[in-house]
Amino acid sequence: MTHRTFLTAVKPKPTSVSTGQYPLSQLRVAVKDCYFLEGLKNSLCTKSYYDFSDPAPFTAEAVQSLVKQGAVVLGLTKLSSMIGREEPLEAVDFHISFNPRGDGYQSPAGSSNGSAACVAGYDWIDCAIGTDTSGSGRRPAMANGVWQFQPSNKLISLSGIVWTYARFDTPVAFARSFSIPKAVAQTWIPKHIDPIPISKEYNIIYFLDYLPVENTKQMRLIDSFIEDMRAALQAKITKFSIREAWKQSHPPGTPEDLDDYLIDTVARAYYYAFYHSFAAFREKYAEKHSGKPPYVLPSLQYRWETGAAVSEEQHKDAVQRMDIYKEWLLTTMLAESTSEAEPLVVLPIGNVAPNYRDESSPSPRWQSALDQLFLPPILGALDIAIPIGEVPYESKITEGTEYLPVVIDIMGAATKDLELLQAIEKIMDVSGRPTTVTTGSRVKHE
Repeated sequence: MTHRTFLTAVKPKPTSVSTGQYPLSQLRVAVKDCYFLEGLKNSLCTKSYYDFSDPAPFTAEAVQSLVKQGAVVLGLTKLSSMIGREEPLEAVDFHISFNPRGDGYQSPAGSSNGSAACVAGYDWIDCAIGTDTSGSGRRPAMANGVWQFQPSNKLISLSGIVWTYARFDTPVAFARSFSIPKAVAQTWIPKHIDPIPISKEYNIIYFLDYLPVENTKQMRLIDSFIEDMRAALQAKITKFSIREAWKQSHPPGTPEDLDDYLIDTVARAYYYAFYHSFAAFREKYAEKHSGKPPYVLPSLQYRWETGAAVSEEQHKDAVQRMDIYKEWLLTTMLAESTSEAEPLVVLPIGNVAPNYRDESSPSPRWQSALDQLFLPPILGALDIAIPIGEVPYESKITEGTEYLPVVIDIMGAATKDLELLQAIEKIMDVSGRPTTVTTGSRVKHE
């Protein structure tokens, strides 16, 4: 470790890659520093945590499964401190990873930032493993312009992963090429879930709560991709508003205003679990430091304080409200999608705009469960982030025109992981869209 930066030695990659019985043979994989790698200490990019962590007694199951299929683990990548949300100027113990896209001084975004950035920046890294809780995988995929696959929640074991909220936490895979998350998914998905023929019908769900986005150039690229989806799958497009539909058909005993109903669920469900998940660490640290607490970022301290103030009864109530919202979404909003017509939900990860790492962009203290980033975790659904282009901007760094990636997120029904991948493969094939992006400042397709 030099200047709080991790280094790793890498063997030369063979000119020929064996296939045969090991489908991931010679696949070079970097791993987020919240996964156990036997014999290595985890830091969570927090000095106090690294000082008190022990060498991992085993390798996380999600990583072991890749190694058994021939993958080569390179080492651990950076992440946001304590698996929270951390913007570059908030970093204290370790620098945030550098995003290679655009002018090179854009935020890499999200707690899995190191995993996405290394894939976007280095040709010798084929794949990186991260996690997603409430956008910590999808936001880096957007900022760094790479593919990201998030399987259905609870489909992949969390054994050997430092978790914050098991209800939402899910392993994710980043890559420059669609073929890699597809291969990883086929390794991760339990063998009893067999691939099934692509559905005869698909229903493309377009939520008016999230679309269109403010950036009109980004929106044109999204509209173009939606049209390619429709044409390739001969699908219908259904547009509606979650908020307006709730007003018309909200469950008995719930208020008409969905924002009011869900207003404190993130704090009482997620932040409560986030606080309690690190209880053992805080206790261990205090024992060694005469009762003093460990240093964590102000944004993390706020989450802990918020979670600590939530009672167990309040936590259970918030989880119950999220469950009611989830069931309402599945039965009402997706009612037109049947076993013959699978839903494909189109979601923007965010509005594309410059986010310089030298400008203050504090982590939000309040998060709404209605944010599009919470939709997949609340539903326990899978999603895949797809690089679909780039938009220009005038950089204050280079004083010239640079380009930011545009990435769209497609969510499928829970446990339909392999079918979603089949659908995406067909969309890319029929539309003639490239499935690989290059490293470097621009998202050039190969």
